[in-house]
Amino acid sequence: MATVVISLVSTKGGVGKTTIAANLAGLTAGLGLQTLLIDGDVQPSLSKYYTLDKTATTGMAEVISSGGLITPAEISKTNINNLDIILSNMTDATQNWLKQREDRLILLKRAVRQPIVRDNYDIVIIDTQGATGELQRTAAMAADLMISPIKPDLMNYSEFLSGTMEMMAQLNAMADLSAELRSGVLCLLINSMDRTRNSLGVAQAVRNEFRQHPNVRLLDTVVPASTVYPSARSLNTPVHLLDKPNGNGRSGYEVLHHLLHELLPHLKGMWVDGTQASETQVLGE
Repeated sequence: MATVVISLVSTKGGVGKTTIAANLAGLTAGLGLQTLLIDGDVQPSLSKYYTLDKTATTGMAEVISSGGLITPAEISKTNINNLDIILSNMTDATQNWLKQREDRLILLKRAVRQPIVRDNYDIVIIDTQGATGELQRTAAMAADLMISPIKPDLMNYSEFLSGTMEMMAQLNAMADLSAELRSGVLCLLINSMDRTRNSLGVAQAVRNEFRQHPNVRLLDTVVPASTVYPSARSLNTPVHLLDKPNGNGRSGYEVLHHLLHELLPHLKGMWVDGTQASETQVLGE
């Protein structure tokens, strides 16, 4: 299987990118897929998500400053089997330096195509900052698939339309000139869905707008609002190990499996420990 690169992108912070990145990586590692997390945020929340068995001497600052070269010195080992991570040790100066490079848009694309990545990892998952910037742009261009989580409220919806969608339009302005200048497929994920009238209304508006959109893939999977996600974070554990199937399709175990199967249909039928749950997820409608 060719290495699949997934980036979490959004121009708004606080929408759940790091939570989705960490738990999706924890799940793929649990399925036996060799997984590499890349923390592309100057605020290194993902770098602190899992306990480390081995801490690398360098990290993303060196990957960026070398023009996209990844060496074993940048790869840390988590205490989760099959899960490695490149830690963020970047500052604002890293992003300012990146702005000066003519190859800034394809720098991470070049990095994840190296043999050290392609020969050793099945899945690469890149977390990004919650603001428009060169780090997010280069992560978007590196991806085969992008996940953009959106919380179902008017502020988040408005920011997605004016921020993330505008960024994607700018990124792909020259896509007809070269495949290298085309970003991955943008997948819109409704995240932290509760049962309030406001959330239900905004979620329906998102579905109406993007169900048939030519440039956005609206995911059927919906991540419900739940205290289990911050609980898993505080325990440094993937949510699928903490929140087992409960019969209504809303457990962390079921939601993350549904999300993975929807993103990568060739993995459908793979369940951690062989515990197959319902194929029908309750979408919180």
